[in-house]
Amino acid sequence: MLAGDVVGYSRLVGTDEEQTIQNWTACREYICEVVSDYQGRLFNTAGDSLVFEFASVLDALRCAVEIQRFLRDVNSGVPEERQLLMRFGLHLGDLVVDRENYLGDGINVAARLESLAKPGGICVSDMVYSNVANSPEFTFEDLGDRELKNIARPMRVYRLALDKVETASMTQAAEKSAEVAADDLPTVAVLPFDNLGGNPADDYFVDGLTEDIITALAAWRSFPVIARNSTFAYKGKSPDVRTVARDLGARYVLEGSIRKDGNRVRVNVQFIDAANGHHLWAVKFDRELEDVFALQDEITHHIAATVAPEVERAERDRASAVRPKDMTAWAYCLKGRALLEEFTAEGNASAREMFEKAIALDPAYGEGYVGLAFSHQRDLWFEFTRGREQTIQALLAAARQAVTIDPANSEAHCILGFGMIWDRQFHLAIAAGEQAVQLNPSNATAFAQLGIASSFAGRPMDGIAHLERSLRLNPQDPRIHFSITMVARAHLNARNPEEAARWAERATHRRADYPLGHLVLASALGHLGRREEARAALSECERLDPGFALRWALRPMYKDPADDLYFLDGLRLAGLETTAEIA
Repeated sequence: MLAGDVVGYSRLVGTDEEQTIQNWTACREYICEVVSDYQGRLFNTAGDSLVFEFASVLDALRCAVEIQRFLRDVNSGVPEERQLLMRFGLHLGDLVVDRENYLGDGINVAARLESLAKPGGICVSDMVYSNVANSPEFTFEDLGDRELKNIARPMRVYRLALDKVETASMTQAAEKSAEVAADDLPTVAVLPFDNLGGNPADDYFVDGLTEDIITALAAWRSFPVIARNSTFAYKGKSPDVRTVARDLGARYVLEGSIRKDGNRVRVNVQFIDAANGHHLWAVKFDRELEDVFALQDEITHHIAATVAPEVERAERDRASAVRPKDMTAWAYCLKGRALLEEFTAEGNASAREMFEKAIALDPAYGEGYVGLAFSHQRDLWFEFTRGREQTIQALLAAARQAVTIDPANSEAHCILGFGMIWDRQFHLAIAAGEQAVQLNPSNATAFAQLGIASSFAGRPMDGIAHLERSLRLNPQDPRIHFSITMVARAHLNARNPEEAARWAERATHRRADYPLGHLVLASALGHLGRREEARAALSECERLDPGFALRWALRPMYKDPADDLYFLDGLRLAGLETTAEIA
């Protein structure tokens, strides 16, 4: 049981009731989120007092430490007499549940220990101490035996040395990062953004944005991200990125600054290869600060969506110099992804070999199965396979294995959704897409998959919204012509050929050699009665890939056969000669 309360809460309320209640409400919400992250449960609250239950002593202690660090950051720059401080007591004991009431000496002991803690401190019982004493993560001060009110026997009490926990955590993070680096995974450290405006009142926005970016990047399962507790040790400092990389074991460093001027805010961000100090990418945001949370979301997801492919691009260059005998599962996956981008039958086959080698080297590494599934997806989309049904089943098998290995992998759910589209299980494709974007709201490919699934399922307006979100997240995607074409096709499915033609023209300007863009343009122009332009688009599609138009015109893609027929009718108006029916 972990018991805590606010120090001098009545005095704070008496000084400024409204502000104190507002601050405590916000802090309590955050605390409850942290407790949930550590598998804890709130079971008693009374004003400024909180009592939580945990299944693990280590989780409870780590949670208490994180809360105290959070409050320390909140109180930074706040006058001492107005600081919101908590103290905690932690005890290991039985909890008795009587209907809706929670009883037992364990609660009472935790509360009494809390009263012995200093403001901003944590006291634990001897039972807790005996469980964690051998952990190098924690250092305690022995306070000796203490008489606790209404507790029959004296109890030995220990006070946690929070300043030493911080040092230990940084050391452990560095050790962990070194392990990761040894496995050749590219670790990213996000340094606390600088508040260039100098107003301490703006720290909430600056720190909140940094934390949001860390959380968003952590959703990408292909590379580790250094935890907030370690990187925030550099707050207010100006460390050399190479020093940070060495201390934390990071290969890449993201740093930035925020300047707030009235109702405008400017955010500068740089992504740096720590090995040589080179800037891989930089961006600047100038925005009106109308909705702070909407602005944080926009900046966060844009940064996360851009950093992920930058990491992959840099790592591909790094992997190209690695000798085959030294390659890891991650390196094989990188080479496989690079080969996928060739968009050729030979490249796709070679990519599949790379993913299979990754799986053989590490069967528990889900990224290998994700890549394998995407190779089957490319075979289907670019018609590299003659065994269409077998390829669909191979795609689904690899994607399901990826999801089984790592259920929190957004890309695994995304490629499973693509497989469900090919298998015409549209409701499952939408469900997989929704799970993918929930796990990683920065995954542009997942939004594209959800958009395609929605459109093919007969929900084109939903599909357009998701696809446009994908385009905003990753406007530099080399495959952007594909998503633009899908927006055009969704507008066609919504019976809006004018918008469909406008988007299809954008797609053909982006990638003139992409036959599907010309085919969608031909159908849209056919419905608009612009016959000569429609014939020209259809002719260009056939020039690029003879027979493509007829194959795709007669392939059932939509849940509703009427939508397939509308697409075919537009092509017939464009001059496609066929008496065959969609099968």
